[in-house]
Amino acid sequence: MNTEIVIQHYLNKYQTNANLVTDISFDCLPFLYAKEPVYNMKGCKISKSYYDQTNREAVRIQYTKIYKDHFYNKLTYSNVFVGIRKDIHYLDWAGNIAHTKNLQPYYFALQPIFTGDGSETIKGFSSQKQRKILKEERYAVDEWINSQNPDLHSILHSKYGPLYQTYLQTGFKENLLLALEAETNLDIPTFFNNEVFGMESMTAKELIISILQ
Repeated sequence: MNTEIVIQHYLNKYQTNANLVTDISFDCLPFLYAKEPVYNMKGCKISKSYYDQTNREAVRIQYTKIYKDHFYNKLTYSNVFVGIRKDIHYLDWAGNIAHTKNLQPYYFALQPIFTGDGSETIKGFSSQKQRKILKEERYAVDEWINSQNPDLHSILHSKYGPLYQTYLQTGFKENLLLALEAETNLDIPTFFNNEVFGMESMTAKELIISILQ
C-alpha cells in the first residue's frame, strides 16, 4: 500500500516552497481543485476537500463546532457554542488520512443574552460571528427542506409563517415547537406522520424537531 501523501508528491513534483508544516493556500495550487463543501442535515459545514486532476482526494478540511463550559461573572454555563475548530487532513494514495494538522481554534467574543424581564437573568451567549454562522445554517436548512420536500416547506411557511420566520431570523424555536405539538388541523398531523423519503422510519415531524434541536 502506497502511504505517500498525495499533496506532498505534487509539492515535490512542482518544486514549490510549501510543505505540510507551513500554511498552504490550497486555492492557489494549480494541481488541485475544490469541490462544494459537505453540510449536514442541520446546515453545519462539516468538511471541504481538494482533489487532484485524477479526481483523487488529497486534502480534507474538517470543521467542528466547539461546545464547552463558559465562565461569566464567576458562574459556569455549560454546553455553550464558543468557537470553531478546523483540522486539515492530508490523504495518501490509498485514500487514508496520513497526516493531520490541527489549527488553533477560533473563539467568539461572547456577550450575555438577557431575558429582558428586568431580572438580569442570562439565557445564553452570542457574538456577531456566532449569530451569523447560526443564521446562515438555519436558512441553509430551509433551502434544503424546500429542495427535498416542497410540500413540507410550504406548510412550514404558510401554516406557521410568523413563528417560522422568527425562528429563521433569531433562532428562537420554543413557540414554533409548541405550535407543532398543539396542532389541531387533522390534515397537518397526518402529513407530519408521513415518512421522509430517503430517511425511512423518520417522519416529517421528527425531521423538523431534530433540525430544531
